[in-house]
Amino acid sequence: MRAPVLIFAFSCLLCQPRLLGQERNIIDGVAAVVGEHVILKSDVAQLVQMTAVELRLDPGLDGKRLLKLQNDVIQNLINQKLILEIAEVESIEVAEREVETALDQYISSHVARLGSEERLEEALGKNINELRRESWSDVREQLIGERFRAELLKNISVTRNEVTAFYTLYKDSLGIIPTLYDLRHILFEVRPGGKSRRRAQALADSLRNRLLSGETFTPLARQFSNDPGSAPSGGELGLVGRGTFVQAFEEAAFSLNSGEISPIVTTLFGYHIIQLVNKLGEKINVRHILISPQASVADEDSIYALALSVRDSITSADDFSNMASVYSADENTRDGGGKLGWINPASLPVKEMSQVLSILDVGEVSPPVNASDGYHLMLISDVRVGGFPTPESHWIEIEQMALAKKKGDFFNSWIEGVSSAVFIKSYLE
Repeated sequence: MRAPVLIFAFSCLLCQPRLLGQERNIIDGVAAVVGEHVILKSDVAQLVQMTAVELRLDPGLDGKRLLKLQNDVIQNLINQKLILEIAEVESIEVAEREVETALDQYISSHVARLGSEERLEEALGKNINELRRESWSDVREQLIGERFRAELLKNISVTRNEVTAFYTLYKDSLGIIPTLYDLRHILFEVRPGGKSRRRAQALADSLRNRLLSGETFTPLARQFSNDPGSAPSGGELGLVGRGTFVQAFEEAAFSLNSGEISPIVTTLFGYHIIQLVNKLGEKINVRHILISPQASVADEDSIYALALSVRDSITSADDFSNMASVYSADENTRDGGGKLGWINPASLPVKEMSQVLSILDVGEVSPPVNASDGYHLMLISDVRVGGFPTPESHWIEIEQMALAKKKGDFFNSWIEGVSSAVFIKSYLE
């Protein structure tokens, strides 16, 4: 859960779903080329769809807004690829776990907006697991870009005079400042326990043995695979190049000979059995069976009991911070004692947390809050009452807006300079 960037926010680009599989290679076209990177029309269409869902746009009534949205999307994607060009030169990388965390946050925020996973799946025409698989490599690129952008802008600051000048110029358009909460949290993620993982691995081993004994891959994938995106097609993922899959899966897949069955491959998604269908140049077509360990009721009860035990042992804000550094599954806040910063309840992607804020006193530790990503303990350190912003009542917020504006102006100038040095071609009219 990151604090929102007011100017040139990248939150709308956190996830750019792509279509995997052979069909994409047949019907997809190029929307733009930026240096060594290609933006596909499917990238644009999928991101427009995601953003339109988020904004609740009606294609029959909001045609002009959708057209503007498409233009904004393609320009933002071009800007993102420009950043990626430079970031790759600087050898900026992100860990697989960071990508998973970003995906969790993105999906949780959309589920919260639409009310349920079922509504999100209905709006997108795909299930959550498909969305995760199709989005993984693009989220990784986005995080690399975010990390480079933070480095680019880290030394920009504003003086008191600049804040005063900003307020004088924009005070009539700043709107109402919401009530903000200085919030900390500890996330206890419900994960499959040892028994659940061993059960899943045993199933994967037995399926691999059946394949090695001569059974056909396709019907087993349809019956047992936990990848809903590929299971109906017998586990087949289509012709793709490097960089599409997570590292362990990709290394195993590209090392296979045609028709060969891999050993069990373990990734964050679970246990995979991979078979190479065919290879065309630097691209491969593989099929796989994914067996994902499923958290049992006993696993969930165990995590809840742990969260309750930790809560009962916290007697101060320092205790809370220490417990967060030990137990929290949120890698973005764990080392900072679970600190989320000043939070607008409306911006929290986990709606269950927002609902608890209104009934939680300053300094009080919440009971374990059951949410889609696990159980949360929450602590409010302070509250800032909202209202119309003035320098006397909301100096910090005005300063943040002034800084965001200055960073946005700098970023615009940087993009213009980089654009002149990198080949850019858009094929969308």
